[in-house]
Amino acid sequence: MGSEVDEFISKLLDDLKNNRLKLPTLPQVALKINDAIESPKSTAKDVMRIVATDAALSARLIQVANSAMYRTNTPVEDVQTAITRLGMKQVRNLASSLIIRQLFHTKFAGLKTRLEQLWMHSAHVAAISFVLAKKCTKLKPDEAMLGGLVHDIGELPILTYAEKFPAIAGNETTLDDIADKLGPVLGKAMLQTWKFSPTLISIAGEHENLNRNPDVPIDYTDIVMVANLHSYIGTRHPLAKRSWADIPALKKLGLTPDDSIKTLHEARDDILEIQQLLS
Repeated sequence: MGSEVDEFISKLLDDLKNNRLKLPTLPQVALKINDAIESPKSTAKDVMRIVATDAALSARLIQVANSAMYRTNTPVEDVQTAITRLGMKQVRNLASSLIIRQLFHTKFAGLKTRLEQLWMHSAHVAAISFVLAKKCTKLKPDEAMLGGLVHDIGELPILTYAEKFPAIAGNETTLDDIADKLGPVLGKAMLQTWKFSPTLISIAGEHENLNRNPDVPIDYTDIVMVANLHSYIGTRHPLAKRSWADIPALKKLGLTPDDSIKTLHEARDDILEIQQLLS
C-alpha cells in the first residue's frame, strides 16, 4: 500500500502543479451572486433576480431569515425581504453555504458514506462556528459559518481522485493520512479558484495549526479551530485527546475549556437548527 499511496500523492500533486487536476467548482448561481455583490453597480433587486432563478435556494434563504439565526418579530415571506433584512454580503455567504452541499456527491459507492460523514462534520463545525462568533466575538457569524463549512473542503478533490485508486478509496486509514497531508493545500487551491476571501482561504490551510498567532486579535480561523475541536469531543479523532489549556485561539475567545463547553451546551438547540438548515 505504501508505494501506491506515494504514487497517488505524487500524481495528484503533479496534476495540481500542472493545472490538470479538476477541482470542484461552485454552482453557477453562487458565482453569479458573488459577482453581483462585488459589483458596485448591483442592487438588492439584482441579487434577488439571481437568487430567484433557483427555487430551492430562494426557499431556503427565506427559511434561514425566519430561523433562530436571524429571527425577528416580523416573518419573512419573500426573497426580496430576506435579502433586505439579511444584507447582500450576508446573503452571499449564506447562499454559498446552502449551495456547497451539492458538491458532496460521488458515483463511487465505496466513498458515499465517507462523503456524507465529511458533510455532516462540516455542517457541525459550521453551526458551532456561527454560535461562537455570535456569542463570544464581534466577528460576522455568517462568515464564521461559511468558514466552518469549507475548513475541510480540500478533501473533496482527494476523494474524487481516489476513484481511480480503488484500493485507496476503500481504506479509511489511508484516506485519513492523505487528507491530513494534502487537504490544506488542496483546500487553499480550491478557495483561491473560487475567488474566496483570504480570510476563508486561511481557514482551509490553518485550522489545525493549534499554536498559530498567539499575539494577534481573534480571527475566523481561531473560531473554526475551536469549533473543530468541539466537534471531536467524544470521538476517537486524535484532536479529541489534545489538551486545550494552552491553545491561543481559546484564550482569545476569553473562555476556559469548561466555559466553552458550557456555552455550546446552552446553545445546543441553535446548533442543531443550523445543521438542519444547512442539510
